[in-house]
Amino acid sequence: MNALLYDSDRMRLATLARDVHDLGLKWISLTSLDDVQKELKKKQFDLLVLDGSAIKIMSQLKKFGAGVPIIFIVEKDSHIDYEKIIFEGVEGIVLRPYKIDTFKKIIEKAITKRSEILSNLKIVASLKQKVQELQTLNEVVQAINSSLQPKEILRIIMEKTADLIKAEGWSVLLLDYEKRELIFEAVAGEAGLKLLGMRLKIGQGVAGWVARYGQSLIVPDVTKDPRFYSGVDKQTKFTTKSILCVPMKSRDKIIGVVEVVNKIGGEPFTQADLEIFENLVAHITIALENANVYRKMEEASQHDDLTGLYNSRYCNQFLDNFLMDRKNARGIISLIFLDIDFFKLVDDNFGHLVGSETLRMVGARLKRVVRDGDIVVRYGGDEYIVVLPNTDKKTATVIAERIRREISKEPFYAFANKRFNITVTLGVASYPQDATNRDDLIGKADKSMYEGKLSGRDKVVVAKSTRS
Repeated sequence: MNALLYDSDRMRLATLARDVHDLGLKWISLTSLDDVQKELKKKQFDLLVLDGSAIKIMSQLKKFGAGVPIIFIVEKDSHIDYEKIIFEGVEGIVLRPYKIDTFKKIIEKAITKRSEILSNLKIVASLKQKVQELQTLNEVVQAINSSLQPKEILRIIMEKTADLIKAEGWSVLLLDYEKRELIFEAVAGEAGLKLLGMRLKIGQGVAGWVARYGQSLIVPDVTKDPRFYSGVDKQTKFTTKSILCVPMKSRDKIIGVVEVVNKIGGEPFTQADLEIFENLVAHITIALENANVYRKMEEASQHDDLTGLYNSRYCNQFLDNFLMDRKNARGIISLIFLDIDFFKLVDDNFGHLVGSETLRMVGARLKRVVRDGDIVVRYGGDEYIVVLPNTDKKTATVIAERIRREISKEPFYAFANKRFNITVTLGVASYPQDATNRDDLIGKADKSMYEGKLSGRDKVVVAKSTRS
């Protein structure tokens, strides 16, 4: 603890210094009040032992030495208002000549009190820090749980993590189980976009080690840890000094890791940092798992179980969104409605298993013919829809004819030595040329398809436009 001695008389100051030298304090001795004020401005003291002449700068002492115990040494016959200065917070007054033992006890009492105050301040500061951490963690958890989209969750993590762990950079790496590799999915800090998509083998680097063993790890100095992989720094031109890395576990299964690098201020990461980070990562993992379950449920609700194609629910939703989007207000979209000709005969002649396989194969051929961005839908039974965004009726008709030929040119297999051919009839309609809304568009294409059925089948029929 630091203590300051002041007396304008050098002899008395030397005596004071000798009397208190064995109390275990770091003393600074001064003979000028100006020097006293300068020292108080630039340094923190835990005790001031001052000659009574310093009472005249009491306001400055209180300003720059707030909370620091002050002991004044005064002459017995000095005309000092003791009650006033005690009221102003002076710890003690010692009268000359003093007894050394009594003087030391007064100082020791003041130091004990100061130690208790400092200890309490540390406790209060620690509690404030803990409250702040819990508040921030709560904000992070609420933000994460507000989304069911993995990319949005990772974006929230990027924004909020810095409030909890003061670090120069951090990254989220997810596990590719098939290739046994970690993929950088989200990165913050100086490394930035250079790391996105980069891969590490399981066991490679600190992140790879954590993924392999499922244990959190603090690396205070990467130059002294053989697990550190410098290839990432070479890629990003970033200098990693220390790392804190935590595994993401779901039901004892590693799904990835999260790591932060280089604590701001230069000091290494602590056990307290690790505890905070593990708590955060646990919530991140739950949020990502919930998002993944939601994604699978959403995909299942949008796809046909038999063919794997989009279902009518997704088709209707896509068309509604396209037509309602202001950006597409002047856009066009075409739709092909097709039905397998005489499909009932396939079921009757070969059974429902062959019928189901035929439906799957028709879907596969449709996907083989259409373009990227086109949407293939099993609308129901043996009916399919192909949605063609930003495609005019003329182009849609060409695609429909291509589909008709693709379905009919190759036979389908019922059994090992039994083959059969099928044909399809297709109707084409476009928005806004033929329709004003989703149901109207589907209805016009469906009507055109049935016109083809009535006029011989195995053909493409284009809706007759009723709008100029």
